[in-house]
This record gives sequence, C-alpha cells and structure tokens, in this order.
Amino acid sequence: MKLSVIILSYTTTEGLFEMTSNCINSLIASEKSIQIEVILVESNKDYVNSEFKYPEFVKVIVPESDFNFHKFLNIGVKESKGDFVALCNNDLIFYENWFSKILEVHKNNSHIESFSPSGKINDFDFAKEFELGYKVRTHVLGWCLVTTKKVIKRIGYLDETFNLGYADNDYAMTLKKYNIRHALVNSSKVEHLEREKTKKNREGLSVGFKKLRENVDLDLNKLPNYVLTEANKYLLEDKKVLDDYIKFHNKWGSPSLLYKKNRIADLCIKFHVGFLNRIIL
Repeated sequence: MKLSVIILSYTTTEGLFEMTSNCINSLIASEKSIQIEVILVESNKDYVNSEFKYPEFVKVIVPESDFNFHKFLNIGVKESKGDFVALCNNDLIFYENWFSKILEVHKNNSHIESFSPSGKINDFDFAKEFELGYKVRTHVLGWCLVTTKKVIKRIGYLDETFNLGYADNDYAMTLKKYNIRHALVNSSKVEHLEREKTKKNREGLSVGFKKLRENVDLDLNKLPNYVLTEANKYLLEDKKVLDDYIKFHNKWGSPSLLYKKNRIADLCIKFHVGFLNRIIL
C-alpha cells in the first residue's frame, strides 16, 4: 500500500520553510509501515535559486502557471504513484498512525472512498470511529482530504474553475453527485495550525455595505439578487471570494435550489439509489 501526499507550499521566508518542514517531518514520522510519497507543489517560482531546500525524498514541482488551488493539486495527483492520495495544506502536523486509522475504516467499509482526519487532537473519547457526511468544515475538511486515485479519476480530477474559495464546497458536492461516500475519521488525528486574523485585519473589513457594493469590480446587475443583501455582505468584502462564490452558484445553483436538490440527493443515498444524483445535481 502506497500513499501519495500532495502538499501545497509557498516557500519565501524562513518561517514558512520551517512550517512546511515540520509538516513533512511529522508526516514521515507518523507511519512506520506505510510507504509514503511526498510531492510538494511550490508556488515560489524562484525556489530553485533560493536558500531553502527540502530533503531529497521530497519531489518538488514548481508550476509555470499562477497559483490555482485545484490546478496545483491536480498537478501533484497526476505525478503521484500511490493507491491513495492525500491533498494537504502545509500548515499541518500529522499524528501517529493517522493514515492507518483511515485505511482501517476503508477496509472495513469499502463503500467509503473519501476521508478527512479529525482536527480535534485532544478529543480521544469519541463516540463513533467515523461519521459519514458531506458538510464542509464538519465532515469535509479542505485542509486534508484523503481518497483513492480511482476516485480522483472517476470525478475527472478537481475542477480548476475554483482558484481557492469554495474549493472544498465544490469537492463535497462532487462527491455527492458521483455517489461517493465521505467520512470524518475521528480516530485519525491531524492538527491544522490555522492562523488567527489580527485585529488590524478585522478592522480593515469594517467598511460600510454601500461602499463595498460600489467597489466590487463586477457587474452588479448580473449578480444573483440574494447576494446583494446585508446578510451576504461578507461576499463583497473580497473580490476573489465573491468571484469564487459566483462560480459555485453558476455550477450548483442558489442556496434555496441547492437545499432542495440536496434533500432529494440525501434521500437517494439513504435508499441506495445514489446513482440518480448524477441527474439531480
């Protein structure tokens, strides 16, 4: 059994190099009986000429194109040789036997083909070994996704329409569309070292809703009406986020429509006719 781990990185400072190195070191130390292939897709175009060097066993790929979350992951997947692939951020710490726990769930439940480890490191008293579901940030954790190479090929690789935002949402919907079961594995532990936003960054978002609407570099007349409401002003605070959200809307539908389609799709899965989701979604 071989696991290919694709890690996205941007090595431009000593701090970022150290964080990625810690990620790789913890990954290698976490499994003793699993063969692990490490593929680093590097966004620093000048990495080769930089002072930063990762171990020789790490395959570093520096794409010529600009960063695109799904595109860079696809580049890593296409270069991978493993039966399983893990799609990872570089701000992770892997704990002992994290993948072995996922592999155990898969062997005992062959119908489950996509997984996320738990980010709750100190929660060892879990009621269930795993939880099925497609809810983003609950079951589907975009910072670490594990699946088989066969699943990636079945869905046609990741949709490169999504630069970054809503990439995990698109992955979750794609799994459901293709009737691929996903599970959060509580016994598998991987820590996500998220950085908290600084006070200054939060203050920088406290501009008026009217001003936000005026500054969005999109034709507001072409935006869905539900977006232009006070409840959704967060979408207008970042043009890239808004752009990714509109892509998600155009592909999967409005929240109200998606809610209805999801209800039907969930029933199809429950009654073992999930193959109909290719039509429903």
